[in-house]
Amino acid sequence: MIHSVRSNNPKFKPVVFHSGFNVVLADRKRGSDTEEKRTRNGAGKTTLVEIIHFCLGSQVTRNSVFKNENLKGWSFILEIDVRGKAYCIERFTDCPGKLYIDGELSSLDFDCKYDQIKHRYYVSPGIFNKVMLTEFYGIEMVDNSQQYLPTFRELISYAVRKNVEGYKSAFEFFSRQKASSVQACNAYFLNLSMEYAAQFQSLKEKKKGIDDYKHAAQSGVIGAFSLNIGELSTEVITRQNDVDALKEQLEAFQIHPQYEEISKDANDLTERIHSCTNMLILRQQLLERYETSYSDETPELPIADIEKIYSEAGILFRDSILQPLSDVINFHKTIVANRREYLHSEIISLRKEIDKLNEQIENLSSQRAELMKVLETHGALAEYVLIQDRYAKAKQLLEDAKKRLESAEYIEDSKSRLKIESQELLLKSRQDYTERIQTREQAISLFKANTEFLYPEAGTLTIDLKESGYSFGVDIKSSRSQGVNYMKVFCYDMVLAELGHSKAHYPDFLVHDSTIFDGVDERQVARALMLAQLKSVELGFQYICLINSDMVPYQEFDDEFTKQFNDSIVLRISDEQEDGGLLGIRF
Repeated sequence: MIHSVRSNNPKFKPVVFHSGFNVVLADRKRGSDTEEKRTRNGAGKTTLVEIIHFCLGSQVTRNSVFKNENLKGWSFILEIDVRGKAYCIERFTDCPGKLYIDGELSSLDFDCKYDQIKHRYYVSPGIFNKVMLTEFYGIEMVDNSQQYLPTFRELISYAVRKNVEGYKSAFEFFSRQKASSVQACNAYFLNLSMEYAAQFQSLKEKKKGIDDYKHAAQSGVIGAFSLNIGELSTEVITRQNDVDALKEQLEAFQIHPQYEEISKDANDLTERIHSCTNMLILRQQLLERYETSYSDETPELPIADIEKIYSEAGILFRDSILQPLSDVINFHKTIVANRREYLHSEIISLRKEIDKLNEQIENLSSQRAELMKVLETHGALAEYVLIQDRYAKAKQLLEDAKKRLESAEYIEDSKSRLKIESQELLLKSRQDYTERIQTREQAISLFKANTEFLYPEAGTLTIDLKESGYSFGVDIKSSRSQGVNYMKVFCYDMVLAELGHSKAHYPDFLVHDSTIFDGVDERQVARALMLAQLKSVELGFQYICLINSDMVPYQEFDDEFTKQFNDSIVLRISDEQEDGGLLGIRF
């Protein structure tokens, strides 16, 4: 239980709690200014809740009230029982990284350090929260494999709900709480298997990891590719063949130091061969014409034709002009003889030239053949480098294909293994779920009884097991108003307090801010307060209610409970005076 909350600043109004039913009453007049028009701390109900969390190792954020300049140098002190032993926890706003603890420290597994200035032992918030998880809730964090088990800060936030966020859902202490935390915390509270709850979350994370990996692959983050294993296998084989072929080329490749020079000589010889061949064709064509002309040359003239010509010429030119026919015949023979002699000479010359060209072509071709043998068996350095580059690129493409195939196989294998793990976990958890039927029946019955105390018709608490893990739900059919939603939280918290009281490890206190009564019908507020008083006194746990005076439905109380309520007021604070609030100052 919580014994007291104090401060090193005398302006602070200390509050001393007792076992059972406790009330911190904030005096407010009906019709007064709204909370939004008042200062940050107001009467201080919310601040008191924050102080309790502050002393229990909460994180101090930038916007925290403990960062306010008006609280510089302040400390807050929480006197609390931990497993039947009293401890005093003090934390300073100036150095929130140290929690000073007085008490029987040997009973707690604290790795304490000694402050030479203050002459006191302290621990870090991290160490404190780890030890309190064990001391308050009996959960021991051994290693990081237990990452899905609930933390002390998560569990304690159900016993001391904060702000409006803490009252929106019975199963959550704030709206952005992780699903894994919701499942693990409520599994603990309802005496279900936290281990199975943690395993369900672990499988969720694995599935998310697979889905994220698959999405990354398909969206091109790691290179867009098909997830068809058959297609990828074929690509790997094809890429491997390309690599092997290029590797063989490299291994057989011989570099000649004069490769480029030899290649140039071979090209020059080819051009010379082409030139000689063209010349040979021309000479052969000319030879053919000369030989034809030589054959066609004849020394004999057609006499009859000549006579006819002369006869006609005699008519035209007279005898004095015409030469004797014999002279003409002789002249013709002379001309033909000279021409045949010329053609014969040219034919002989052309044949010699043709033979020379053929010989030249043969020699050049022989030289080129020798050079081509060298070029065929050797290569240039530049060519070798080019093949090396192609080989490197082919190897990279092969490795990429292998990685993509491995990725696809990993996704499929992971999905298969995950499916098997999910089925095995579901079978084990269902068996455990069935075996814990008495635990579930107890929680369901308690919630039913609590709602029957407040409303004509009983509400329901649902505890289910699905493929994704535990599922929880509460319902009160009286209304769908926010007020009824707050009463769902109240009734559920009372169930947790009663179940926790029977455990060996549990904080054994429950703190509610006036938020839980916001918008609730006065009759239900009265019944809720009566239930809290009845249960806390009967069972021996501590219930602390921080409520505005204008929300107290005195008209719905009977005389006995009115006295009990007034006797349970441990502190009165007010937002009407500057020093009337919890802190004694207004800012």
